Amino acid sequence: MAYFITILAVITTLGISTSEAVNAVKVAAFNVQVFGQTKISKNNVRDILVKIINRYDIILIQEIRDSGEDAIKILLENVNNFAKSSGSSEYEMIVSERLGRSVSKEQYAFIYRKSITTMKANYTYVDKNDDFEREPFVVHLHVPSAAVSELVFVAIHTKPDDAVREVDKLVDVYDDVIKRWEIKNIVIMGDFNAACSYVRDTEWKNIRLANDKRFWWLIDDCQDTTLKGSRCAYDRYYRATTTVKGSRCAYDMYILPCYNTYYHIERFKMCL
Repeated sequence: MAYFITILAVITTLGISTSEAVNAVKVAAFNVQVFGQTKISKNNVRDILVKIINRYDIILIQEIRDSGEDAIKILLENVNNFAKSSGSSEYEMIVSERLGRSVSKEQYAFIYRKSITTMKANYTYVDKNDDFEREPFVVHLHVPSAAVSELVFVAIHTKPDDAVREVDKLVDVYDDVIKRWEIKNIVIMGDFNAACSYVRDTEWKNIRLANDKRFWWLIDDCQDTTLKGSRCAYDRYYRATTTVKGSRCAYDMYILPCYNTYYHIERFKMCL
């Protein structure tokens, strides 16, 4: 059976109560799988992407593969046209440089609602030891409506065969953020490929990110973030903070499970 894309999203309440969650900042991580000219040129695909993005205040787009770097700009234009037509706030975007060891390079993009979020700073992690296939992209956002107004998001899309090492090395990325900005309210998110054959249960004991007490899991091992027959929690959120505490359980007061949403190709009649 053919499947489309996986979007893994949470409402991060950032310290407010569950009863106030309707006003929470909505954050998503979205691996669009080889997003480039082919996908953006398909009207039905583009329209669905636009509607998905408009559901969130901050969304990480992964696996942008477009040497001309035009597809993501076209997407943002369409996102804003939809936002204006529906009376919503428009979006801005920050895009990483093209990353990867091979000829097939990828970019990360953070698309965020202007009325809620301001970009303060960003950088691509300096990977001196070449630990990552695609270096993490780090952004510092000011979100005045949240209980924790200064937030850092770290985007990562690991190489599946190197997932154990790359997920472990994300602790070094966290330490680098602390050294640079002295901000400890950090969310690491994206397609970790952190499950099933890529990261086996016996390997977690050797992965610092899973054992360091500074980090809380927002998506646990038992969740399924794929649309295939297997049950694999490839996509993850980790929170590191001194202000807001979560747990390894995916569904605590900080996470609303109804926003873990997956989209099926047959549902939207897409031709990919």
